[in-house]
Amino acid sequence: MICPNCGKEYNDRMTCCISCGSDLVPYEQISEPIRIEPIIPDIKEPEKLEQTGFIRAMEGHSEYPPTPAADTMDEEIPVIVKKNTSVSEAVKDISSFAAAAVMLALIVLAAASAAVRLITDGKKISEFAGRLDVMNLPAEKAVTLVAGDYEISSDATVQEAVYVMSTGTGLTKEDIRRIYESSTAEDFLTDQLNGYAGFIREGEIPEKLTPEKLKEVFSENISLISSAIGKPLSQHDIDLAFEELDRTGSVLEAISPSKIENAIDGGILTILRLFCSVPVMIGEAVAAAAVLVVLWAINRRPEKVLIWGGGAVFAGGAAVLILTFLAVAQVFLSGQDRFVRSIAKCVTDVISPDLYRMGGTLTALGIVMLIWAGTLIGRNHHGDPTN
Repeated sequence: MICPNCGKEYNDRMTCCISCGSDLVPYEQISEPIRIEPIIPDIKEPEKLEQTGFIRAMEGHSEYPPTPAADTMDEEIPVIVKKNTSVSEAVKDISSFAAAAVMLALIVLAAASAAVRLITDGKKISEFAGRLDVMNLPAEKAVTLVAGDYEISSDATVQEAVYVMSTGTGLTKEDIRRIYESSTAEDFLTDQLNGYAGFIREGEIPEKLTPEKLKEVFSENISLISSAIGKPLSQHDIDLAFEELDRTGSVLEAISPSKIENAIDGGILTILRLFCSVPVMIGEAVAAAAVLVVLWAINRRPEKVLIWGGGAVFAGGAAVLILTFLAVAQVFLSGQDRFVRSIAKCVTDVISPDLYRMGGTLTALGIVMLIWAGTLIGRNHHGDPTN
């Protein structure tokens, strides 16, 4: 059965259309296709509520968003929770600062170990002996003088003191300097300094310095002295020179390795030897580099590691440069006498170029690390729209 009005189909038992109420007819009685008109509901204009500004939802028209489908109701909606990370960041910064401070201390210690090592290096000692102007050192600390025998002022140099003691030989001050520079005295001084350096660095006891050794050096240069004065030295002159060298016995005994070891606590010497040893220097450098691993464990961000590590390296290099400059300027020796300052100046003149290079290299490396950190920060900033 079919409805001739709306075209709905029913079974044979139905006689009336339940939609439009028309009588049903058999299929055979329908000669033309039934045209079904769409049913358009009559939508009225929404009534506005007074003094509220809201629009009442009418049938067929709703201003509210549609209810989500049943399958989307079960999906988990991510909830963004903003955590307060100020405390954790502060802990990281404090830990990073402590690690960077340790790194800075290790760098300065490694530079100090290198400085002591340079002072006791054989090549540096040879350079030191060549630079040291023995003739210009204060005579009071360089030689033993007997005030009753010679009239020598308290601020006289070695050259002036030797000139006074050689009165009658015809030697001039220039002759005395030329004899020293041409003699084997400089080589003898280098050997003695190397012996003391080995004693300080490795504990090797050098051969004891005695007046007899000084007499041997003098005897090796008698011909040179004779040539300088224009006549051979008499035995009387040689005996007088030997008597003066005998007077140095007490001074040589005071600077012997045994006296130095007794004057300085043995434990301090042991610490000094360890401090300037190659294994300790390597350990200090490795420990300073290992701090970078600690900084990574704390921050887990390469730019943070480079900032803290680069800052420590830069500060370490700057500290080496500043301390070297102050040592060359003898700021730490302002209260010492001229003899000590003269020796110290010669030492700093020899080792300061190496220390300046070390400090400059560390400073440059620190700058490179900081620039690298800046590039990483800039890259992250441009790559992350939230920054």
